Amino acid sequence: MVTRHQPADDERKLLRRETDIAGFSSPLLHQLHQYWLDKRGARALPSWSDINPAEIVRLLPNIIVAAVEYDPMRIYFRLVGTQIAEFRGDVTGYYVDTVPWNMPATRYSVQESYELVVKSRAPIFVEAEIRTIRDAHRRIFSAIWPLAPEPDAPIDRCIAAEDYGSLTRADLA
Repeated sequence: MVTRHQPADDERKLLRRETDIAGFSSPLLHQLHQYWLDKRGARALPSWSDINPAEIVRLLPNIIVAAVEYDPMRIYFRLVGTQIAEFRGDVTGYYVDTVPWNMPATRYSVQESYELVVKSRAPIFVEAEIRTIRDAHRRIFSAIWPLAPEPDAPIDRCIAAEDYGSLTRADLA
């Protein structure tokens, strides 16, 4: 069961989506990006088997593991970190297009981000703004990194992360 934590009229506003992490201030995203680069090594992409959750325990609450399906392309949330589940509801076992707490525009934007990652075979970094229940605006950051079992194989999974910065659970209650 998914619990909705945001007011029905609240929605993320996409501020920017880029392939370069340099302009993003999120330490969490920088740490996960460096981990992805280290696991990739000289290859084009790391594989899921390269990822060892024991090496990134501190980041796990903010991580999503998503499977990529083709024909048609759909993104399936295999695992959702505890902080993401606390802030937005546990969507483990949902496809992006069936997530109950997303409005259609957000579902489209998230799906589009995953499609860009799959097409480019490169990470995407996103800055968004969310309105709190007190009508304040907070910046949140997210990113998606592709994984493939072999260098030229289709991307079969992605790791994503969300950094809520100064946002608190009370901001969304």
